[in-house]
Amino acid sequence: MTLKLKANLRKDLGKKASQVRSEGKVPAVVYGHKVDNVNLEINYVDFEKALKAAGESTLIDLSIDGAEPVKTIISEVQFEPVKGKIIHADFHQINMKEEIHATIPLKVIGESKAVKEEGAVMIHNISEIEVKCLPTDLVHEIEVDISGLNNFDDSVLVKDLKLPKGLEILHHEPEEAVIIVARPKAEVIEEPVAPVEVEGEVGAETAEVGTEEKVEEEKKAE
Repeated sequence: MTLKLKANLRKDLGKKASQVRSEGKVPAVVYGHKVDNVNLEINYVDFEKALKAAGESTLIDLSIDGAEPVKTIISEVQFEPVKGKIIHADFHQINMKEEIHATIPLKVIGESKAVKEEGAVMIHNISEIEVKCLPTDLVHEIEVDISGLNNFDDSVLVKDLKLPKGLEILHHEPEEAVIIVARPKAEVIEEPVAPVEVEGEVGAETAEVGTEEKVEEEKKAE
């Protein structure tokens, strides 16, 4: 799967990025091995659509000023922290004959009996993985089938993932859990606490009453 996207050179580098954004564009840069960095501006709506469709693991044919497209992937996107708007993007221009590293999201498919019938809680321990592969072997997502998770504490491990041909997982151990179905947390019922009588205080009160009665008896005797 390869997407197409148009961009324009940022010829006026003195123009502030905020001004580029106010014109409905995303400031961007494309870089790569033995390739000079190139500053770009891309229509905001077009880039947003490409990002949703491609993520960071799909090839994009990036055409700059109408020139022959170059093969790229989106390597980084920066967002405005409050409203979440896209404020900058990096593209990595790639050599189709060289292996690259890419982050691929995991997509859960199927239905877990433990979750559906036993009320188990599904824990997503890993939501994406980094892989090494040739650009032609890139995929948009990797499916994780949970239909075999029938009991509490069942899990899907990294070694259980069915990888498309040509992908090699990086930075994860084979026995690392991707998804776990855990027991639901038991509700904690707080019991009312009964008042505790302090023997010392009761004894003190009894002794005080006894002393008063003894004084009265001594007065009568006099």
